[in-house]
Amino acid sequence: MSCKPVIVSMEVTDEADGVVIVIQPSKREAGKISVWLKDYKFGDLSMDEVVRFVAEQLTTILKRAGYETKKTPKVGDTVIFKHDMPDVSAGAKGIIVDIEPDRPYAYLIRVGDVEVFARLEDFELA
Repeated sequence: MSCKPVIVSMEVTDEADGVVIVIQPSKREAGKISVWLKDYKFGDLSMDEVVRFVAEQLTTILKRAGYETKKTPKVGDTVIFKHDMPDVSAGAKGIIVDIEPDRPYAYLIRVGDVEVFARLEDFELA
């Protein structure tokens, strides 16, 4: 199976500089992919590493263009409460221990030895 080179070009429309990524089969390492960032060889990477690299570059371009990237909270994430709630003060840190999407207060968060249910608006990711 022969792979064809791929060129990915990303830029913010009103800014002079952008990102050009060239992806092609590695000539040095079998099963690897050579990744070039403009004229600089970034390296010979695995497929997963290439996907991660391109995603990081796209995220940078989107942020420069003004798009906000928001991480979705998941079990195990550390959060900080935005305001006082019963048994929890504003600024308190906790860990999401469960998510029950069918509840109005879907996030079960452990703060010290207390567990409270909260909404997405009640906290931010740490």
